[in-house]
Amino acid sequence: MTTRRTFLAASFAAAIVPALAACGGNSGASTSDPLVIMADATPHTELLEYVKSSGQLGDVKLTIKGITGEIDPNQLLEAGDIEANFFQHVPYLTSWQAEKKVSDLVVAATTHVEPLGIYSKKVTDLADVPASATIALAADATNFGRALVLLQSAGLITLNVKATDANLDYAQITEKNITANAKKFSFLPIDRPQLPATLDDAKVTISVINGANALEAGLKPATDSLFSESATDNPFANVVAVKSTLKDDARVAKLAEALQSETTQKWITDTYKGSVLPAKQSA
Repeated sequence: MTTRRTFLAASFAAAIVPALAACGGNSGASTSDPLVIMADATPHTELLEYVKSSGQLGDVKLTIKGITGEIDPNQLLEAGDIEANFFQHVPYLTSWQAEKKVSDLVVAATTHVEPLGIYSKKVTDLADVPASATIALAADATNFGRALVLLQSAGLITLNVKATDANLDYAQITEKNITANAKKFSFLPIDRPQLPATLDDAKVTISVINGANALEAGLKPATDSLFSESATDNPFANVVAVKSTLKDDARVAKLAEALQSETTQKWITDTYKGSVLPAKQSA
């Protein structure tokens, strides 16, 4: 973790601690206290705003904090400075906790899949990707491995691991797992929010972009990607995470119920038209 990230997280925590003291940031909080949750803008905050406006939360109130800069939502959750976060999938959460040597962040709700996709402004068919092309992909370990698996599924490289392996640890997949790279592609790790910008980089031919980052950049994953993940058996469903002490909190339970309801799942289908998929479609 960078010094800048630590400083920003500490500054953010200092700013919201008074609010948390007022609203209750522990397992003894009343259902009348707002649940303080940090979320990505698209589609996470949009989903939270939808369940608020649809009346599914009843008398449960949410205080939604946007993720900005290099703030680490898991660090803030672990420190108790927020009560929930909504931005990640389980493999990322598992990898983060292993790296930080903590284990008290748990899944409260499983909501949707944001299919990882391959994009380009240089080619319109993956068969036309030239030899020695540079491929941009996420820098964090889990999504880097996930991108390599997607490139294998697209026929661009071969790995010594398969997505069908139930015990596959994506955070451990690196370039060392590549057994065939006939066109001698090179790989450029980039922070996930910056990946859409690489489409305009003359040195980058194709980019592997997470669904949320693609949507926030104005891309339509369902139609703009050259190749993308299936929702079926996809391990990367997005989740609401809380500390284990809040797992049985009434506000958290109500939010989970609302996000996982058939009404909300249908709203996801109708609103995002394939660019975001209901989690129930992934077995």
